[in-house]
This record gives sequence, structure tokens and C-alpha cells, in this order.
Amino acid sequence: MHKISSTALHTVINRESKTNGAHFTIRSIKTGKDFTYKITRSEFKEKWYTHVHVEVGYLEFVRLGTYSDGKITNKGNAVETPAALGIAYILEKVEMEKFEFLDSICDIFHLGKCLVCGKTLTDSKSIEIGLGPKCRNKI
Repeated sequence: MHKISSTALHTVINRESKTNGAHFTIRSIKTGKDFTYKITRSEFKEKWYTHVHVEVGYLEFVRLGTYSDGKITNKGNAVETPAALGIAYILEKVEMEKFEFLDSICDIFHLGKCLVCGKTLTDSKSIEIGLGPKCRNKI
């Protein structure tokens, strides 16, 4: 795993384009607890949606719900599991561009693949920031 800044997540959730499954792990600096997530993006009726999944087994993910307005909802109901509350909090702070704060409370790691397109990262700059050159240039 490779540690990255929370700014990379801003690219994942604020682009009006599909994301093929950004996989990353967030670890609380205070508690050491971590969750691994997969985020995908899709468009429906000219609106973009951010879908959140959490790992329940080695690279086995279940859908938590859709992120919007600082919370995760599934079929219209708020999801209040620790994993859902944690990622909702993180994504809300990312939207607010509170990167320094986030980087002081949690560590974010990617699994060696671009957080936007999912391709394996091969150069040091891409690995360092979690985005491949093509996806990085589309920001």
C-alpha cells in the first residue's frame, strides 16, 4: 500500500466522469482502526452519483450506499454503520477541501492502482499521488 494525501480523493469524488472503482484504505491515526473502500461514480438523468462499497473480506466488497450531503444513504435511508459514518465524514471534509485537517487525523493508502481508472500505476509520481498521468491531466 502507498500513502497519499487526501487531495487525491477530491479528484475521485468531484469529477463529472465515471470512476471505475477507486480502492483505498483509510486508517484513523488516533485509534489505528481502518476500513478499505471502493468508490464508483455514475451518471443518471444528468446528475452524478458517488457509490461507496466497503471491504468485508480480502478484496470482497459490499455496497454501503450512495454518498451525498455528508451522509451515505441506501434506498433512501441513512446508513449508520461505523464504516459508513467514517467514509461520509471523510468525504464531507474532502468536499470542503479540509485536506490539512484530514491528513492530520487519518492516513489514506491506495493499492497501487489509479484512483480514477483503476489501471496499475507504474511511475513514481503516479504512485506517490495515486493518479495516473492521463487521469491526473484531466483534473
